[in-house]
Amino acid sequence: MKTSLYLCLAFGLLISLARTEKFKFTNYRLISLLPESPVHVQLISEWEENPDFDIWTRIKSVQERVTVLLSPNAFLKYSLLFKLFNIPYSIVEQDIQSRIDEQDRSMALTKNQKNIVGKFARYSEIMSYIDNLAIENPSIVSTYVAGTTYEDRNLKVAIIKTPSSTKKVWIDCGIHAREWMTPATCIWIINKLVKGYHNFEPEVVNLLNYYEFHIMPLQNPDGYEYSHTTYRLWRKNRRPIRGNCIGVDLNRNYGYKWFTGGSSDQPCSDIYAGPSADSEAETQAVESYINKYKGDWDTFLTIHTYGQWWFTSWGYTEADPPHYDDLKEKAKIATDAIKSVNGTVFTYGSSAQILYIASGGSDDWAVGDAGIKYSFCLELRPGQTGIDSNYGFTLPEDRAPMVGEETYAGIVALVKSLMP
Repeated sequence: MKTSLYLCLAFGLLISLARTEKFKFTNYRLISLLPESPVHVQLISEWEENPDFDIWTRIKSVQERVTVLLSPNAFLKYSLLFKLFNIPYSIVEQDIQSRIDEQDRSMALTKNQKNIVGKFARYSEIMSYIDNLAIENPSIVSTYVAGTTYEDRNLKVAIIKTPSSTKKVWIDCGIHAREWMTPATCIWIINKLVKGYHNFEPEVVNLLNYYEFHIMPLQNPDGYEYSHTTYRLWRKNRRPIRGNCIGVDLNRNYGYKWFTGGSSDQPCSDIYAGPSADSEAETQAVESYINKYKGDWDTFLTIHTYGQWWFTSWGYTEADPPHYDDLKEKAKIATDAIKSVNGTVFTYGSSAQILYIASGGSDDWAVGDAGIKYSFCLELRPGQTGIDSNYGFTLPEDRAPMVGEETYAGIVALVKSLMP
């Protein structure tokens, strides 16, 4: 009897360890596809719904490269299809695990540093950072919990303002779990604003005398933690859906024009839009928070990576959004400021026109439902080609200060252009 009990306990322990063991992406290949016809583009769009076809960059059009990650088995399967349909492809990275290992080594160098600015910090570290910032700077920093996730993590907002602040700026990061550079960028922005104000930097003082900055560094903390502990390239949230299928793509779940294109109804798909519009706790929390101050927001910024794009609405249709010329003018101001820091070149314009249709995005919701004119989606570095492009989502941590600084410059330039 005791032997059976010990065996059961040992087996249970092994199962528990197996569940927490970090998945290895050994011999997963990063592939660059070059669609040469509309049929190729359509095929790639259809394959995106398959769990084993992990697109890393947005599908654009004919003669525009698309990057996809394939497991060894998936590569055998799809390489035959590429040849069958005459889709040119090349191997960008033979073993993406080597890039993940390099990212891990870059993080190990700063592991013992208490200051999380410029780091790929964990959820608990980010929450503590925001709380401590509010304690140390009560005159300009406060916090608000907009909601909780399926795994009961807080969706915390850092609010940075002065007594004279009137209009509001929204910034969120980390909606997709594997995009580690974005929470680090939100933290960088928070730090720059707080330090700049206390150092009496005229630009920051003027901004905070007019604007309240509401910044949510982690919109998908459950997925983010899972990407750190178990599966580095996880994208969705972590709510169980059906069978072994877990998670909803939060950037396909927002209610405005939900599920009208560029999303999937297959629960295991990385672009699964959810069982219904606004079904997810994270989506509901952001929408409720924005609607709480409806009419007070001058801009809504949702930060992603990667590709070096500054997107206006719409995502759900190729039609011009309202005030498109004005939106592009503001986007140019922001991207020019980004370029002035490190020479990084961003492309700007409607995401559906530049790339492809994707409905259920938060930036479309901000315009269509919340009535925020200046709603933008940022896709940070690296670009789809050129320097660091073969890293994709696995960009080393030491790039975080560079990314944070140029993004901050772009956002400041945008916000200043909106001031009366």
